Amino acid sequence: MSKEDFDSYSDEEEVEFISRSQIKRETQEFQEMGEQLVEMSKNQLANIPLNQELSEAIVLARRLKSREAKRRQIQFIGKLLRNTDMEPIHQAIEKIRTQGQRHQLYRQQSIDWAERICQEGPGIVEEFLAEFYHGDRQQLRQLQRAATKEAAANAKLEDDKKTAKAQFAKLQQCLLEAMELQ
Repeated sequence: MSKEDFDSYSDEEEVEFISRSQIKRETQEFQEMGEQLVEMSKNQLANIPLNQELSEAIVLARRLKSREAKRRQIQFIGKLLRNTDMEPIHQAIEKIRTQGQRHQLYRQQSIDWAERICQEGPGIVEEFLAEFYHGDRQQLRQLQRAATKEAAANAKLEDDKKTAKAQFAKLQQCLLEAMELQ
């Protein structure tokens, strides 16, 4: 073989070398993605674009009780994921993750708002409604009065705090719903 033949051969076909370590890392990533998919709720999975075979494999993995069988099924899911376009799946999972983070943030904010409403009174209800206009003014005022009344009554009776907690939870849930509608 002449030098020209060798140079033309190497230019035409460039072979991409992937190390065994890289292949193992990628396999591990696909298996971890499979585990995440198995752990998701049905509603979350409905929002992820999966082919029929992958969906059936995930449903089967959820039903398995044996740890070893589940491990093998997750490996199989990882194998199926290798042959799937991952970009839409990554986007859908990221969207679900950010929705979950946003929900956690709203939940914490609703607790803070509920505490302020119980402590500071009806003026804070108006402040909340100025920021989150989807709230039900009448319901919020009723819940604020009931929570304040229960808190005052239970301040005297330290034993019975269940009703105050229930009123606070109702108020917090109402605030959370208004925030999520925003």
